[in-house]
Amino acid sequence: MLETDSYTKEELEGQFKEIWPRIYRFFYYKLQNREEAEELTQETFRRVLPQLEAGKVEKHKLAGYTAAAARNLLVDTWRSRSRQPHTTSLDGLQEKGWDYAQQAAEVEENLMVHQALKQLNKEHRMVLTYRILEGWPVEDVASKMGRSPGAIRSLQFRAIKALKDTLEKGGYFHG
Repeated sequence: MLETDSYTKEELEGQFKEIWPRIYRFFYYKLQNREEAEELTQETFRRVLPQLEAGKVEKHKLAGYTAAAARNLLVDTWRSRSRQPHTTSLDGLQEKGWDYAQQAAEVEENLMVHQALKQLNKEHRMVLTYRILEGWPVEDVASKMGRSPGAIRSLQFRAIKALKDTLEKGGYFHG
């Protein structure tokens, strides 16, 4: 990398702060586990930083390089899991405080909410998916949906009300 193409500490911090949420959302979407998504996001940046310091990544390619590193890390993670199958006994889970009845109730609740989401219109589903399920900031959702942040907040409010109404009609709050 050319000397004029290297990052100052402040530029690098700014770039990482900008890229971090996208990489985290990628892992969270794929894994549905906050702790694991955080760990893999950190590991991605741990892998990218030495490449930057060695001058192997051009400034304008940092976001793409980081995304590729994240995809590769996810593939490596999945491969290692398939090579080392994890088995757990039901007794072992119960000793650790796992409650089958509670888990079954949570699965049933998730199914009811998922079914209610399917009944909403496309825009309501999209805003709830982006904002609540995937945790996107209002500004990113506004950009993605071609609306203002205020319109997204209003749409989210109406979508939550529509979801609540749908769940009430389905008996969710009366069970």
